[in-house]
Amino acid sequence: METVILIMQIGLALLFVYFGSLKVFLPFEKIKSKVSWAEDYPVSRLRLFGFIEIIGGLGLILPHQLNIFPILTPMAATGLAMVMAGAAMVHLKRDEFANIFLNIFIIFLLAGIGFNTLLEVFHTTEI
Repeated sequence: METVILIMQIGLALLFVYFGSLKVFLPFEKIKSKVSWAEDYPVSRLRLFGFIEIIGGLGLILPHQLNIFPILTPMAATGLAMVMAGAAMVHLKRDEFANIFLNIFIIFLLAGIGFNTLLEVFHTTEI
């Protein structure tokens, strides 16, 4: 089970860091050509979304694997699940229903990672 969780952590961390980096570093016109909802937000908010995704993606893997404040991993998973819930609302507003199912699937994966790593943190913490 630990291997499955680790694979999910790595996969989602790479996903969020990659797409967050695109939002932070690509010019606004290229972002608009890749995603339809980008025109609804100012550039500064897109950069903020990207920064949050990068930090969250790093938080999915680094604290738990390096054993430095491992409680940050379930917190990052929860934060990214909230970001994905917001993304699902944007897609719902724009009638992009196929994207909503992907958002919900990612939320479930994040919930599994968060719950499992939270149990590990509490199980290994000495009282």
